[in-house]
Amino acid sequence: MSNAAVSVTTDATSLVAENFERIGLTIDNQGSVTVFIGDVSTVTAATGITLAAGAKLTYNFDGGSPQYFFQGQLWGIVSSGTADVRIMEHVRTR
Repeated sequence: MSNAAVSVTTDATSLVAENFERIGLTIDNQGSVTVFIGDVSTVTAATGITLAAGAKLTYNFDGGSPQYFFQGQLWGIVSSGTADVRIMEHVRTR
C-alpha cells in the first residue's frame, strides 16, 4: 500500500501513475474545490469525472480477473484554486 498527498491545480496534475500491480485505489478530495478526474492529461472540467470537495472515489478489485481492473494513470484538474487530494493505492503482494 502507498499513500500520497497531491496538490491539484488548474493545470492537469498526475494523481497516480500507471501500475499493473494495483488492486485498489482511493482518491480523497480534502480540498474546498471540485476536482475533475480523467485518464488523459488533457482532462478538463467539461470532460472529467466530478469529485466534489470532501468526497472520495474508490476503485476496488472485485475478485474477478485483475486484467479488468483499471491500472492506468489518472489525472486531476480544478477550475480555479488548488485542491488537496490524498491517494491510497493498494497493490498486489506476492
